[in-house]
Amino acid sequence: MDWQTAGMKALGERAERLPAGWVMYTGVTGGEIFPQGIQVSPRDEFDAVAVGPEGGIIFELVQQRTADSEIKIQRINRIRQLLKGAQGWDVEVIVLSKPSRLAPGEQIEERLRAVSEMVESGEGKNSQEVLRAAFVLAFSVLEWTLARHFEGVEGRPLSVRQVAEKMVSEGLVSEDVYRDIRELHYLRSQIVHGLSVTQTIDGDTVRHVEEVAKLIDVELSKETVDPSM
Repeated sequence: MDWQTAGMKALGERAERLPAGWVMYTGVTGGEIFPQGIQVSPRDEFDAVAVGPEGGIIFELVQQRTADSEIKIQRINRIRQLLKGAQGWDVEVIVLSKPSRLAPGEQIEERLRAVSEMVESGEGKNSQEVLRAAFVLAFSVLEWTLARHFEGVEGRPLSVRQVAEKMVSEGLVSEDVYRDIRELHYLRSQIVHGLSVTQTIDGDTVRHVEEVAKLIDVELSKETVDPSM
């Protein structure tokens, strides 16, 4: 979902919560809908304005990564100055969260189903090519599991090696799981980067990748549970 689509969705949801008798206008330019006393120039633009029987709200959409930028703060302060003394009027900032870089969960489920089918086919035909491809696809699910829990933590993407080191250093996973991740990552590099054209993969190795991903998901989910719940 792009920024504009996310913005319109957020405004639509906010419009549904307005009191009876209120109307929201989006993409407002100029001051036609504002009452006397609010000095808006013809060039002023607002993401949305809601007008009610006894006042109104100017809505400002802000992307999460720029919410605390000096430009945004100055703009919001300027809007507040415009509304100073206007009874019943206020400004409301809607912060749009940063869109996830990750594939949606449905795609991951599809990958897992594809992995199972490929393993069954590879074992039935004794095909190393299919099993190697299944291993790489299964490892992408492991990478997704790690990224889902650590996305945005460091402000930049972390490699599998960095995440594994972070997890074990913070006591989030055991040394055994840490070794599993490192060994599987090494094996994946051997296959993907052509470092070993003779590397043998069996169905159990592929299934082990899935098991490690599920174990990590369970362990890291424990760390993110709200203690007040």
